[in-house]
Amino acid sequence: MNPQSARLALLRAPGTVMLGHPMTGETILALLDEHYPGRHFCLVREWIWIDLDLPDDVREEMSRMQLQPVMLYGDVLIDSVGRFDEGDWLRSTPLVSFSQGCLFETRDTVYVLLGHGVRKRAELSDMVKIFRAEGD
Repeated sequence: MNPQSARLALLRAPGTVMLGHPMTGETILALLDEHYPGRHFCLVREWIWIDLDLPDDVREEMSRMQLQPVMLYGDVLIDSVGRFDEGDWLRSTPLVSFSQGCLFETRDTVYVLLGHGVRKRAELSDMVKIFRAEGD
């Protein structure tokens, strides 16, 4: 599957609605300061929680690295360090932890899931292709 096909397959695949958080700016910043002071953050909307289908050996390696087989794909609202512009799409690295019903933590960034999103499944290899396509 080529990168564009992988992206379209993800976007068109059925999923289950998930709730994010309908916070205001001040509430979001207070929550981030309380749970993740000083961390880079990114506010995302129209997000997709992606449960990864992967081989057992890759799953075991991720577990040893204290990573969960989950990635995030979403529309950027604000990126605290300016890596992304508003309206850009991103694909995260694997999940480290999820808390407060809206804080998706990776090794480098805490993503705040705003509004409703969708939970879907995808192959890790397809997610890597989507990342390459988005980086072009």
